[in-house]
Amino acid sequence: MNLLVVGLNHKSAPVEIREKLAFGTQAVHMALSQFTARFTSTEVVILSTCNRVEIYISEPNEEASCEDVYDFLSDFHGLEKSKFVQYWYHYTGADAVNHIFQVTSSLDSMVLGESQIISQVKEAYSVAKEENCTDKVLNQLFQHSLTVAKKIHTDSSIGQGKVSISSVAVEFAKKIFQDFEDKKVFIIGAGEMCELVAKSLCEEGIKSVMVTNRSYDNAVTLAEKYGGSAIKYDLLNDYLPKADIVISSTSAPHYVIDPENVAKGIKERRGNPMFLIDIAVPRDIDPKVGTMNNIYLYNIDDIQTVVNQNADEREKEICACKEVIEAEVAKFMMWLEEIKVAPVVAELRKHFHKVGEEELSRLRPKLKEMNEDDWSQVVYTMERTINKLLHEPARVGKQEAKNGGGHKYVEGVKKMFGIKGVRY
Repeated sequence: MNLLVVGLNHKSAPVEIREKLAFGTQAVHMALSQFTARFTSTEVVILSTCNRVEIYISEPNEEASCEDVYDFLSDFHGLEKSKFVQYWYHYTGADAVNHIFQVTSSLDSMVLGESQIISQVKEAYSVAKEENCTDKVLNQLFQHSLTVAKKIHTDSSIGQGKVSISSVAVEFAKKIFQDFEDKKVFIIGAGEMCELVAKSLCEEGIKSVMVTNRSYDNAVTLAEKYGGSAIKYDLLNDYLPKADIVISSTSAPHYVIDPENVAKGIKERRGNPMFLIDIAVPRDIDPKVGTMNNIYLYNIDDIQTVVNQNADEREKEICACKEVIEAEVAKFMMWLEEIKVAPVVAELRKHFHKVGEEELSRLRPKLKEMNEDDWSQVVYTMERTINKLLHEPARVGKQEAKNGGGHKYVEGVKKMFGIKGVRY
């Protein structure tokens, strides 16, 4: 039973690479289906956010290696491996468990302590489970990771203060505009990130909010919630000149704002500056926009600059959280070792009961005059005796697994009783 994580994130790869390998909502379903078709005995979860793309794998037969994952990604995205392999990291075993616990607890996030990652991990797990891509190991791993995240956020101050990507984006905007009260904001997208941005902006004094989204009803819902106005998506470029601040976070696979329309907007604004934050991956705004006069464009990676300012102050809290995670990793690995022993114990049980059944079949003809009630007692006594005999081997197997001797135990039982087809 092997655990493998292959991924890249905001620390290992620039947004230009991450956006090429990101999975949209529908793409995740398709990718999971194709992956399990290619590696039939493998459990898999794909986590794709604006900051990371990671594939979590549990495999009983070492079916999928890192190179296999790279090949799959290359095929799925139509991108040569040479363009992205240098940005990827991988973890196995306890290191893989430690990684997912840190990710879910937001210790590995661009913004330390941000809470969105918990819902993103939960969603990734739910989609994989819905596609029947998870089983005993990844079910336990992801459920445990969510429990750890809850413990971290409850028992520490890691999540206190404005630590979401959206709130940092707003803080970034405040460095350009000291007063938001007379500014107009155009929010492109109506998902969770955009809603958090709208909330933060209103708390800072914004009174004029426009929202557009491909689903107009979703735009209306968000706009009404914050006293703004909804704009039809096909009118996006018509309303762009009216915005002082543009914050975009859609799931579009292509740019939704291009230099030509921004140029028209700036001309209509008579040179008044426009501040744009692109928090989407893939990016929503063509990076060429950032080269234009009176335009201030920032993307998801630029937010890291703001985040780093507070990193030293929270180092002690991070260390305490990592200690909690290390203890939880040990618990999970102990459980994993125990379930590795379980198959050989189950086969041992089958072996003993098969021998018992064979002996009972041999004995029954010799006891023809015994009535069925009495014979049932004989059968019951035989099964009870076998179960009692197997209780101690099963207990010892679990204990050996906890102590790191699971592999030796499994191989010993296989050799002693001639059990085949079981791997540790």
